[in-house]
Amino acid sequence: MKAAFGKVWKLEQTGGSIIGGTFKAIQEKNKAPKQPRDPRLPKPKGQTVGSFRKGLTMLPEAISKRLGSKVKLSWKLSGVKKLDSGEYSLTYETPEGLVSLRSRSVVMTVPSYVASSLLRPLSVDAAGALSQFYYPPVAAVSVSYPKEAIRTECLIDGELKGFGQLHPRSQGVETLGTIYSSSLFPNRAPAGRVLLLNYIGGATNLGILSKKESELVEAVDRDLRKMLINPNAKDPLVLGVRVWQQAIPQFLVGHLDLLDAAKSSLRDNGYQGLFLGGNYVAGVALGRCVESAYEVASEVSNFLSQYAYK
Repeated sequence: MKAAFGKVWKLEQTGGSIIGGTFKAIQEKNKAPKQPRDPRLPKPKGQTVGSFRKGLTMLPEAISKRLGSKVKLSWKLSGVKKLDSGEYSLTYETPEGLVSLRSRSVVMTVPSYVASSLLRPLSVDAAGALSQFYYPPVAAVSVSYPKEAIRTECLIDGELKGFGQLHPRSQGVETLGTIYSSSLFPNRAPAGRVLLLNYIGGATNLGILSKKESELVEAVDRDLRKMLINPNAKDPLVLGVRVWQQAIPQFLVGHLDLLDAAKSSLRDNGYQGLFLGGNYVAGVALGRCVESAYEVASEVSNFLSQYAYK
C-alpha cells in the first residue's frame, strides 16, 4: 500500500484512518496559504483528468525542444564506471560510434531491469535487488466504433459518458479495462464515432505475447460486445495495437524493501551521485513521475552543491 498508493497510506498514518486522514488533510490545506497559480494553466471544474491536445507525446517533445541539442537520440548507454576523481565515466553506443562522457552525477530513469544490467559491474547486490521487480506484458489496443454501436443502456442522454471501465477476472473477459478516450477529451474522434483505448494482458494473461495483433483486436472486440457494444455491430476501425513485453512494474509486497536495498548498496559501496528514478521508484502515474522528477532534481542539486565554489 505504501509503495503503490503512498498518499492513501499517508492519510491513515496521519489521521488514524483513511477518512480521518482526509479530514485532517483538508483542514491543513485550508489553513495553509494558497500558492499562486500559473495563469497559463487551464481552470478545470473540480477533480478531472488531463492530457494534451495531441496526446502525451507533446510533453517529452516540449522538454526536448526546450533543451535543444542537449538531448541525444539513439544513444545507448553501455557502461558506467566511477573514476578515481569521483566522476562517472559513461560509455554510449551512438550512430557515430562509441562516445565517452564524464559527469559528477548520473540519474537513471530506465526500467529497473535495464538499470540492473548496467549497474551489475558496480554492485552485484544493487543489481540483484533491481532485477526482482516484475513487469508483466500488456497490449494497448485502440479501436473506434460508430456511436450507434454502443448499447442503449450504456448511454446517458444519448452519449457515452464517464472515464471507462475496469474488468475483474470474475467477469470471464480477457480485457483488463477500457478508457472512453473520446468522452474524456475533445477532438479524439470525429462526430458520430467513439474512440476506445483497451488494455489486455497483465500478470495473469502472459499468453498475449504469442498472439498476433489481429487476435488481440478480436479478443478486445469480443469482450466489448459482452458489455458495451451491440453484438451485431460492424467490425471496429483499428487505429493502433502496441504490445509492451515488459509494461509497468508491479508494486508487490516487499517493493520498497528491494528499492531501499538497491539504494543502500550503491551508497555503501561509494557510489554517491548515482540516483535511481522512474516509475518503479515513484509510482506509475504520470503526475507522480513528474513530482518525483522534481524531487530527484533537488537531490542532485544538493549533491552537486558540495562541489560549487564557495
